[in-house]
Amino acid sequence: MGRAETLSGRVLSSATGDAIPYVNIGVLKGERGTVSNDKGYFRLDLSEIDKGSTLRFSFIGYESYDVTIAEILERCKVACEVELTPKILELPEVVVYPRKFKEKVVGNPHPPPGLKAGFTNDSLGYELGILVKLKQRPTLLKELRLHGIETSFETIFYRLNVYEMDQDLPGKNVLSEPIYITLTNFSGEKIIKIDLSPHQIVVEDDFVISLEYVKELGAGNLVFATGILSGKMFYRKTSQAEWHSAPFGLGMSVLISYEK
Repeated sequence: MGRAETLSGRVLSSATGDAIPYVNIGVLKGERGTVSNDKGYFRLDLSEIDKGSTLRFSFIGYESYDVTIAEILERCKVACEVELTPKILELPEVVVYPRKFKEKVVGNPHPPPGLKAGFTNDSLGYELGILVKLKQRPTLLKELRLHGIETSFETIFYRLNVYEMDQDLPGKNVLSEPIYITLTNFSGEKIIKIDLSPHQIVVEDDFVISLEYVKELGAGNLVFATGILSGKMFYRKTSQAEWHSAPFGLGMSVLISYEK
């Protein structure tokens, strides 16, 4: 247990043999995890972790792969390849929107400017988002809006996730394919609008929308204007870690569309 035990390797698709970038890899409900790089390679220190713990590899559109730490360390003494199997996607329900529909902004569109919260030199897999409560359903997500952003990066790269709620915590990711957000030269903009319409994201109930740190950007930060007791924020420290909540209204909002 005391000696260094580092797992390294590459994640591939079992269907094509191609590398899978930005795979979440971590100890299930622990706080030791990482994300594979853009070529599928990863490295994770597993020293001082119970060998009976479960390590999970997960990626949108693929079946998750669970294995005990003892088993994978035995199998991968030098480096290894981990294959993920593509999910058999069911055809989504056809949602017919009437000619008359209503648009509304939900979330935290008016956070006060003083308090800031967000990403600051975090580990890969760190995730941060807001709870959005719905009265109307089904609901189409049209646009993500980020408010009062301050950053030291010239360019940011994050993954967007949308989760349905499961017993007061984020549960299943409703996306069928990964969505990545790249922003450049946006410093000073009060509101940043990201078009979600091409992705046809439909939610049926309360949901969490989040950003996830999946690519090393170097030292720096990305923070949002945030209000105290003006919303609910969810975060987790790395891939596969437990979710935590805090009573803060992070500066994120969503333009939604629903039947009038």
